[in-house]
Amino acid sequence: MRYVLDVPTTLADEINRLVAAGKYKTPQDFMLLGIQNQVYLETQSIESESVSAQSLRVHPKPIMGPVDADEFLSMNIDGVKTVELSELKRQDVLWGQYNRFLPVKIVVRVAANLLRRNASEYVLLSDVHEIAAATARRLGKETARNDKLLGHKRGTIISAGLPMGKEDKSASRFKYQFVGYATADKMEGAAPVLKFVDITKKEGTVLLGITDYGLKFASFSNPVIDNHDFSSPMSEEEVNFLLNHIALQVPGEARLIHFILDSVNKGRKTPEALNDNIRAEYGTVWKGKNEQATMRSGAVSRMSELGLLKREKDGVKVTYLLTERGRQYLNRLKETGAPKVEIKQWP
Repeated sequence: MRYVLDVPTTLADEINRLVAAGKYKTPQDFMLLGIQNQVYLETQSIESESVSAQSLRVHPKPIMGPVDADEFLSMNIDGVKTVELSELKRQDVLWGQYNRFLPVKIVVRVAANLLRRNASEYVLLSDVHEIAAATARRLGKETARNDKLLGHKRGTIISAGLPMGKEDKSASRFKYQFVGYATADKMEGAAPVLKFVDITKKEGTVLLGITDYGLKFASFSNPVIDNHDFSSPMSEEEVNFLLNHIALQVPGEARLIHFILDSVNKGRKTPEALNDNIRAEYGTVWKGKNEQATMRSGAVSRMSELGLLKREKDGVKVTYLLTERGRQYLNRLKETGAPKVEIKQWP
């Protein structure tokens, strides 16, 4: 069905600016996502009232009041029930705006602690949205202060990806980019794409469960969350787990990482050179220059967080270099054949 909508000039200019910045493919994509989000919020509030909490074994209403970040980030997650991956479609490559793994760590910790608290296989997706965003915001403010104290520069800022801007906007972005959401036929968001959580609809209510992969990732100690150590966003255990998991379970992401590592290794070391390479390789998948640049930027940010790449800056010129870990991972991906996986049209 087609709708014609008159948009005020100020809003139209803002939408066009976001499209030009690569945050959305087209104005239609922006408006469709906004409509989907609002429909989800409206139906969630109506449908959750009509569902028996006992039959679903979930908390009957969204958890209100101040969020205790210590409780929802606790490592005390033994005995949490996990769920199988559903048949609902999900991408196998992370979208460029999912630019860090630390936000995903917060999502799986919050989800695991909610599940432990409820002694259930599923919790309300809306609960995870609200609590994860509030928890990430509190941790983000603390992390940003320490980024400044430690002199972290672009590419090494640990708080990147955490919701610290205008509250409603940054919280909404965190909820849908990192926690995720589901439409009628697919799941979106970093945690679902990584197969760490599964989103389903039962008796009219949208629910989230954690998978074995997600619970395993949640169980590792994190330097920022657990030790208030802001020198690194991830522990060695977490990095090794993510690299292994991506190579085996997220083949599209493995292929993109391989492509970028191989390109840099062959001398395509600047953002512009990488954009050209991505355009040549993925031009039929990510058609616009802004989209291609967004995918490159997000992938490079995630790879830097995992210690595969480092950035060198000379004035305004940025150069990417492989680390020793990056070289080892490039060789592993060549041997396993992960780069042979074909990335499908996004989304």
